[in-house]
Amino acid sequence: MDAEHMNKNSTPALATPPGETPEDEQARRAALSRMRAVATGLLILAAIIFITVHLFTDQTGVWGFVSTASEAAMIGGLADWFAVTALFRHPLGVPIPHTAIIPRKKDVLGESMSTFVAMNFLRAETVAPKIRSAQVTKRVGAWLSVKRNQDIVVERAGQGINYVLARVDDSAIESLTRNVLVPKLIATHKSPVVGRLLTEIVRDGAHHRLVDLVVYEAYAWLERNPQVIEQIVGDRSPEWMPKFVNRTVASRLQTEVLGWVADVRDDRYHQARQALDRWLLELSRDLSEDTSIAQRAEVVFDDLLAQDGVVESVLDIWTSLKRLLYAAVEDSDGEVKIRVRQLLAETADRMQNDTEFATMLDQKLATTAGDLTESFGPEFASVISDTIASWDAKDAANKIELYVGKDLQYIRINGTVVGALVGLLIHAITVLVPGL
Repeated sequence: MDAEHMNKNSTPALATPPGETPEDEQARRAALSRMRAVATGLLILAAIIFITVHLFTDQTGVWGFVSTASEAAMIGGLADWFAVTALFRHPLGVPIPHTAIIPRKKDVLGESMSTFVAMNFLRAETVAPKIRSAQVTKRVGAWLSVKRNQDIVVERAGQGINYVLARVDDSAIESLTRNVLVPKLIATHKSPVVGRLLTEIVRDGAHHRLVDLVVYEAYAWLERNPQVIEQIVGDRSPEWMPKFVNRTVASRLQTEVLGWVADVRDDRYHQARQALDRWLLELSRDLSEDTSIAQRAEVVFDDLLAQDGVVESVLDIWTSLKRLLYAAVEDSDGEVKIRVRQLLAETADRMQNDTEFATMLDQKLATTAGDLTESFGPEFASVISDTIASWDAKDAANKIELYVGKDLQYIRINGTVVGALVGLLIHAITVLVPGL
């Protein structure tokens, strides 16, 4: 008993459709009751007429037509009452086979409906053209072009970042780094990866800015610290060498060194730069291949990763990044939010005015939606069958009857009226065609 009670309580209640109010539901119930009373009233009227004619007339002449019409009306009305009632419950509570169809077969009906939707609606050829014709990109661009909506996007993004940051524990980052990332990196053969990365960097010239920075800083440092060269010359020269000679040599050496560094700084195709490029490419090839250099590099990488300082550095970087993100989110007039708003405005403008760009995005969106629908259509449609299966059978029948029962009462009314007309027609034929 308790188990049954628990199962019944655990069954989800049928949700009221969006926008539906209790007053709307009461109005539906009243309309259903009203139409049910009309249909039942016609059936009772037909029965009263039939009984009256049989009790108080000889059923000849006009009364024959009335008797036959009322009899046929009762038969039609009763048949359609049985058919309509059998959808939702057992007529008169009698468990006649193939009645109470919806309560008994709701799961089967849900599966059939789910399959029907998946086969006829959730198809790429159905969804993709609809998405494409909706011009989603232009609509999103128009919405995003409004400053208030841009503020909403920025605010929601900030809330999302805050939500994620608040739920990421520093100890989890430490554990992930120490127990997962570092062991995984140590177990991975890193030299080929570093070699390929270095090759791409050199070929793209991405290292030139770093070289520029080093050369610029070297020139500035040498220019600010001439005494360093003087000290080197003084330390290397014999004791008997006069100091003015050392100063002359140091001055000359500094001039030559500064000139050479300036040449390297100003000439992108300087021999020193080209030599560095060649050396980096050779190093990348050695790292990519199983050479002694690659093996030694692997040992160095592993030793570096095994140091506790690696985990501490990752935590320091994470802490700094988190602090920067918090600050960026909190500062409503900060540089980050200003740049994000500018980016949103530029993107919105392009979405609306760049037809080629909008068409490309719509095409990609339509293709993606079609592929997802084709791949996961049955899973999407299973929401229908799963939801119907979770409903209580009696509640489901009552809810469905509430929404369609009013229209179904017209079947009962039509059955009564059409039955009467057919009865009249049959009786007319028997009167007009003797011998039938």
